[in-house]
Amino acid sequence: MASKQKTLDKELGERLRKLVIEKYNEMQEVTEIGDVKVATALVDDDIEKLVLLVLEEAKQPLSWRDLKAIFGGIVGEDRLRRILGVLKARNEVAELSHTRFALPAYVPLSEINKVKNPGIISKILELKKGEIQ
Repeated sequence: MASKQKTLDKELGERLRKLVIEKYNEMQEVTEIGDVKVATALVDDDIEKLVLLVLEEAKQPLSWRDLKAIFGGIVGEDRLRRILGVLKARNEVAELSHTRFALPAYVPLSEINKVKNPGIISKILELKKGEIQ
């Protein structure tokens, strides 16, 4: 059973990475200067959209390790960490114990007490109102 779970996680990770690469390529501007193609780096707003898209598609909390693997070679660790910090500060993303991240809709009820950015708890409870009763 444990190996089956790892296979599902691997498949999810691969699917999310493929999605990020596809969206990244769509967002990236490529300019040709003679025979040379120059690709511009994405701005932070675009990376934020990619992070939110990944968390929405995952429909579950993702660990820092998973996010690093999904965004590896696309976004540096420091930039990814900073963007997650911005999303947490705006209460768009919840950070759970063990450095896991999720959209408010996908924070399990049993883990609300483990949310590290308390400003988002009211948002989570509002979304989970039907489940609590």
